[in-house]
Amino acid sequence: MANLSKKPNRLVHEKSPYLLQHAHNPVDWFPWGTEAFEKAKKEDKIILLSIGYSTCHWCHVMERESFEDISTAEVLNRDFVCIKLDREERPDIDKIYMDALHAMGTQGGWPLNMFLTPEKEPILGGTYFPPENRYGKRSFKEVLRLVTKAWKEQKGELLQAAKELSNYLRENQTRTNDGKVPGTEILVQNFNRYWQVYDQEFFGFKTNTINKFPPSMALNFLLDYYSIHKDNRALEMAYNTGYAMKSGGIYDQVGGGIYRYATDHEWLVPHFEKMLYDNALYVEFLAKLYQITGEIFFLEALKEIISYIQRDMRLDIGGIASAEDADSEGEEGKFYLWKESEILSELTEKEVIGYWNVTEEGNFENNQNILNVAIKGKNPYQEGIHFKDGFKIKLERSKEILYQLRNQRIRPLRDDKILTSWNCLWIRALLASFEATGDPLFLNQSKTIYEFLFTYLVKEDGSVYRRFREGETKFFGTLPDYSEHIWVSFRLFQLVGDKQYFLQGLQIFKYVETHFLSDMGPYFESAAGDEELIARTIDGYDGVEPSGNSTILHIFYFLHSLGFLHADILKKANAIFSYFLPELTQNSLSYPSMLSAFQKFQTPSKVVIVLHQNQSEEKMNEIRKNLSSLNDPTLIWLVLSEDVSRSLELDLGILNGRDAGDGVRYYVCQNFQCELPTDTWEEAVHLISK
Repeated sequence: MANLSKKPNRLVHEKSPYLLQHAHNPVDWFPWGTEAFEKAKKEDKIILLSIGYSTCHWCHVMERESFEDISTAEVLNRDFVCIKLDREERPDIDKIYMDALHAMGTQGGWPLNMFLTPEKEPILGGTYFPPENRYGKRSFKEVLRLVTKAWKEQKGELLQAAKELSNYLRENQTRTNDGKVPGTEILVQNFNRYWQVYDQEFFGFKTNTINKFPPSMALNFLLDYYSIHKDNRALEMAYNTGYAMKSGGIYDQVGGGIYRYATDHEWLVPHFEKMLYDNALYVEFLAKLYQITGEIFFLEALKEIISYIQRDMRLDIGGIASAEDADSEGEEGKFYLWKESEILSELTEKEVIGYWNVTEEGNFENNQNILNVAIKGKNPYQEGIHFKDGFKIKLERSKEILYQLRNQRIRPLRDDKILTSWNCLWIRALLASFEATGDPLFLNQSKTIYEFLFTYLVKEDGSVYRRFREGETKFFGTLPDYSEHIWVSFRLFQLVGDKQYFLQGLQIFKYVETHFLSDMGPYFESAAGDEELIARTIDGYDGVEPSGNSTILHIFYFLHSLGFLHADILKKANAIFSYFLPELTQNSLSYPSMLSAFQKFQTPSKVVIVLHQNQSEEKMNEIRKNLSSLNDPTLIWLVLSEDVSRSLELDLGILNGRDAGDGVRYYVCQNFQCELPTDTWEEAVHLISK
């Protein structure tokens, strides 16, 4: 946390909570912009670009050790031009230099510290540098000395190497695309890979030697795979992992919400930061899982996380904050940890204390307890999830007691910037929850966030901005900001029937087509004409959130199923699948959302159009609920008034020539062949299931 008694630097004028944390460092920080690069050119200095985010633990550590150190700051201010960047505000810039770090053969992470030429070309980089030689790493001061020496004595070689690396980064985005589309066998191969790395003891997947990250997109792929192929192993993996994530220390058992990741395979010891995108993706998965299984445990988890977000992350202006820090009072997890004596002084229910595995010795540093529920030796999918009569009441009462006690502690920092793509992911979660439960509260919450985004972050020409904070809209959106906004616009159109949502999404879609499309098939991460970047990257990797290209593919499936008339959607989708063929074949576990879209395209399509006139909204909502309850990932449906349908005939070919008959009429189409219309739900269901 910044020491406000110290003289501020330029970052004091920024809005990013991460940059403001560094606003009182003795380092003469610049934000990313022309001023810094012009100074570097004029004074012939290397740039230190230091990238992180507000809830990054090791970013805090390096700040305390190096950026608040006077002697280190003197070296930086004398020999370098220093730029601080919030990766969450500018993921496009972060992606370029993370790619550069990987190209250097170095594992990525944050903080990301890159040394650049005054022309922004990467020379050398790393992640966390300690203040002294340790962890097998050179000290930060030693690295600074070596870089400065090389700049003075070997400048020509450094400039040439930086230019070659920059050219490599640009050329790596323009690989040839021979048009070959993956075969359906990659879906079975991907499923088999999940089964191979599935942790049968603690659930989840052993894709990392130490850590376990919430694999919500992978679990969604498995739920779709189960729905299409009826392989119970897919449902078992999803069910047990969903249970383990809610039960482990990775979940806040008192206040709700999932932490960033577990530092072990048992889901016990988390990295305590809470990110909006993790909770959004987990809730979206829980909604689908509840729809399929009807298991109340997952419904309760879903509601608990939504309550947490509404209570602690919702901002008065209408959007949702980005994250909560792992640290409070300078210690990671301090807000969330418990001594046994604290628990015993407040709780009398021994059953609950045992359920949370509270002991005197604890399971974390300094005899502290991370509340968790035992997983080992269980298989909830096979055994069911059972609670003794009355236990849930005791559990909820105990949660409330500890929640009130915990609220007396100093909370972790909340990063209250509003990011477009992350808020759209939360809208997706709310809409999935509305579909699963029928609770209009979730739909209304999603509409509120959507209206905020559309008011403050979408411009009249269809361009989208990335970040809003304290009245300021800033930074051009990246592809995920656009694609997620389009997708939630179309989802709201589907669930509400208001054509304005479709038209708003369509306007943004047209902007993407004009400003983001590459010649190779996929879409660039940044819009054309952004001259401050040394490369325009293409990304399909479904990391902490779905890639923009993956979400575009889900949008394509929706539009293709409805006979979109403004583009050859299937051709465009296949061009993306073809471009990413090597990754989908060799590294499929890193592309779960893209493979979920591919799975839909490889399955015979089903479309149901319901047209109505002079009908109550209650009756139409009942039809929408019935369609949602079919749990078919390949089914696309719309329930529209006849007037709305006619107004969209020039956009969606499947609506051409349709009418509502005597009041309500169902049109069922499979694989682009439509049955004769019917006036009854029962007959429509019969046609769908043929």
